[in-house]
Amino acid sequence: MKEFKNLGLRPIFPPFWATLPHTDIFQVFTPDLLHQLHKGVFKDHLVQWTTRIMGENEVDGHFKLMSSHHGLRHFKNGISSVSQWTGKEHKEMEKVFVGLISGGVDQRVVRTVCAVTDFIYYSSLQSHTDHSLHALAHALDEFHEHKAIFIEMGGRKATHFNIPKIHLMQHYVELIRRFSSADRFNTKSPERLHINYAKEAYRAGNKKDYIAQMTVWL
Repeated sequence: MKEFKNLGLRPIFPPFWATLPHTDIFQVFTPDLLHQLHKGVFKDHLVQWTTRIMGENEVDGHFKLMSSHHGLRHFKNGISSVSQWTGKEHKEMEKVFVGLISGGVDQRVVRTVCAVTDFIYYSSLQSHTDHSLHALAHALDEFHEHKAIFIEMGGRKATHFNIPKIHLMQHYVELIRRFSSADRFNTKSPERLHINYAKEAYRAGNKKDYIAQMTVWL
């Protein structure tokens, strides 16, 4: 149990799939660009580590000083005060983050951040070739080659990178070859249904005995 907690995992005994016939649970995992890459690896890990190294005020200052440009989001108040992020905002930050931290941190940090953003963009392609999958794998190799800089400079407090979402990145080439492009597994559509059938139904009532009211509304 302690080992699971140290790895950020939650043990479940017995797993629901343990007795299912003809089942290999590891063959059903699919890429999830939003939660694994945009929100997970990029926002929850990479941005957090880089901000610790560069300094919160410095990162905010770079965002505020960024000149306006058509097609780019200007975070005029910085990013430290934002509590709720959407997938669209994650993608907008990815567009400018490499250039934004350049000159503010060690070049090895920039190179590692660049490798992750390359990996995310290659993963998001709607179709692939052997060349694009090779570039995807190369971007991941670049990240692993230089990732220790985050521990060395105090960005990551732990002394390892045993993070499930980072581990899953090494399976992306295999998963794309097996299931086709990763954008097919975008969770945007079912999350839209969550808004339609949960949030709007909740808002339509008086917030008391809401389950019964939501059921009638639906």
